[in-house]
Amino acid sequence: MLVQRQLSVTENDLEEFQKALKTYADTTANQNDNLHVSIQKLPEKSCYIIYEFWQDRISWMSYLQSDASKMFQRCIIDMLEDPEIVSTMLMPASWWIMTNN
Repeated sequence: MLVQRQLSVTENDLEEFQKALKTYADTTANQNDNLHVSIQKLPEKSCYIIYEFWQDRISWMSYLQSDASKMFQRCIIDMLEDPEIVSTMLMPASWWIMTNN
């Protein structure tokens, strides 16, 4: 499963946000059911897109309830210019196996 999260950050909070984002990405990448985490910063904007590949929907939903995920959400809530945009897409397991071997 692919999870895409788009976060628009206020200019004043960029440095603090980047620290929180790095911690979140490192913690998320070390989860057993997480296959990959990638972050893209859009040019000329304080907007970040996080791509998370999870084993399945249940794994991602479970991680949302974890302390690390909740801490990241609490930390960044006041740093965002706009509400976070989250979208998901189910991917066949064969796609992940083929592209990573």
